[in-house]
Parts: sequence; structure tokens; C-alpha cells
Amino acid sequence: MKLHWVKSSFVLLSLNLAACTTNTPAGGGATAAGGTGPAVAQDAMPEYCQNAATTQYGATAGNITTESAVARGGGFLVEGTADTGQKTYGFNCRFDSKGNFIGISEM
Repeated sequence: MKLHWVKSSFVLLSLNLAACTTNTPAGGGATAAGGTGPAVAQDAMPEYCQNAATTQYGATAGNITTESAVARGGGFLVEGTADTGQKTYGFNCRFDSKGNFIGISEM
């Protein structure tokens, strides 16, 4: 019974880690399948990006700033910074043309 619990925990941990990875290719463009998740309105993209960055960088929302979303490359881009207390990161959040979140890439 204990072995089953360990296997189940490992599978859940693996799924959680997979969900934390970004979907952004090395070139920073959209993936062939587009973004994931529900469509986000353009004016809500900075807040969505801020929430995603809290997970990505381990910083609190108060230490993450985001700019307004701008149309770029057939989708939308939100630029931001995250201050972890150790380092400040610059990043971009990308959304496809329908507003679906693609991922975060570090600048």
C-alpha cells in the first residue's frame, strides 16, 4: 500500500512540474498549436501575466510589474519585471491572436 502512495505522489508531482513549464519555443514565437488555457481579454493580460510570473520567479505579486499588452507578431506581448530580492528579471508574456496564454520568456 505504501508503494502505491509513493507512485501516485510521484505521478502527481510530475504532472505539477509539467504544468509549470512554459510553452514558448527558443525563438520566442507562438507554438504551432497556439496558446493554452482560456482566452484572456487584452486589458486583463497584464494581470494574468503577473500571476504567471509569481509562479515562474517565486516573487510576490507586489514585486512584479507588467506593462499594457501590445499587439505584436500576430498575437499580444506583455513586458514585465520580477524582483525576487536576489535578482531582478525582465520577461515577456506572450498570448496568441485569440488571447490564449503561450508562455513567459526571459529577456
